[in-house]
Amino acid sequence: MRNSRNANVVVSGGIDPTLVLLTDGLVAIALFALLIVIEPVGTLITIVTFGVGALTFQKLTRKRIDRWGDEKNTHDGMILQHLQQGLGGAKDVKILGRESEFLAQHEKHLNESLRISRVYTVLQSVPRVWMEILTITGLSALVISMVLQKQAFAEIIPTLGLFAAAAFRVMPSINRLLGSLQTLIFSRAIISSVYEDFKLDAPDTPENKTVTPFKDQLELKNLGFQYPTAIRPSLQDVSLVVRRGEAVGFVGPSGAGKSTLVDVILGLFAPTSGTVLVDGLDIQDGLRNWQNQIGYVPQTIYLTDDTLRRNVAFGLGDENIDEQAVVNAIRLAQLEEFVALLPDKLGTVVGERGVRLSGGQRQRIGIARALYHNPSVLVLDEATSSLDTPTEHGVMQAVQALQGAKTVIIVAHRLSTVEYCDRLYRIEDSRMTEQGTFDEVVKRAALKG
Repeated sequence: MRNSRNANVVVSGGIDPTLVLLTDGLVAIALFALLIVIEPVGTLITIVTFGVGALTFQKLTRKRIDRWGDEKNTHDGMILQHLQQGLGGAKDVKILGRESEFLAQHEKHLNESLRISRVYTVLQSVPRVWMEILTITGLSALVISMVLQKQAFAEIIPTLGLFAAAAFRVMPSINRLLGSLQTLIFSRAIISSVYEDFKLDAPDTPENKTVTPFKDQLELKNLGFQYPTAIRPSLQDVSLVVRRGEAVGFVGPSGAGKSTLVDVILGLFAPTSGTVLVDGLDIQDGLRNWQNQIGYVPQTIYLTDDTLRRNVAFGLGDENIDEQAVVNAIRLAQLEEFVALLPDKLGTVVGERGVRLSGGQRQRIGIARALYHNPSVLVLDEATSSLDTPTEHGVMQAVQALQGAKTVIIVAHRLSTVEYCDRLYRIEDSRMTEQGTFDEVVKRAALKG
């Protein structure tokens, strides 16, 4: 979120100063080129004077400005972090009486950020004074040079006037050049963080392969995955086969690796070992094609403050929405009776984050959204874990009605959620420890208990 807020700094602190460097740099070069033709020696002295002065100024301020930029980026991030944490846990903060602690931390970083902004603003005014001193020094050096060359007083006056006029024209450009360099240095940390956040490694996908439509089976072969900063793997040596039209469930304790396994199947993470195969082809060889065949229902359904129609056909404008696909998705999600009771039917606005709907209705809309593009595979990742038992039962009835027509993959904590699945897999401590029908897994769990 901090980087999305700082995206404007990429323009104001990166692109704009670069354009100023180019335009004012060309102006300065053109003026100095003209002066060299008229008075070579004096111009070279002036260039050296301005150059040494500008380099000295940059040398004296560069490290300090760079450090200020790093510190401001850090403090701005902490301001946002404490704000998010305080508001996100508002109930806990209020009950535990931690308001003063959160306010103190927020105020501490805010004051530091403002202090850095103040001193940086003061420093930005220094180049103008510095360049005025250099201008006087340069003109004085020019006069001394011309006197030493024994030029006539009548020649010195017009040349000095020309240089003075040129200096007052080029001085604002050089001021802006130095100011732009300061801005680039100060904004470096922020621009770098935005760049790193948006830098994506393009997958190395062979162009001559593609994942064909899912016809037979999904196979995981010796699958393993470890997050880059993790000490131990989240998945180890997972192998299984899901046939088209089957319903399978992944159960197990929190943190066992169930959701990570689903993320790898979805192609959101590339496995660190093993492969995910669809009809014998690695999904990484045609990832976009594979993902186009998947409907995904998360635990929390994000609904926009828009019509039911637009929430089902998420992200599409009215002109691009397939009305029949919306109707089919509503029917498959068993929302027809609910829609019939709405005042504006599919045109009813659901409210921000679906505040006007019940939890079960939101989840059914999430299922309808997942089914809008008629996927081959439907994935439910803890999609009913926050619902009460009767509501969950109603939602799962809608999912159960899809069995056979869709391949269904369910991640769940409660065994009752996956009761109708053809096969269950228990994931514990990053490994698949059990598999079998619902009755078989329940019996083994009872024996262990």
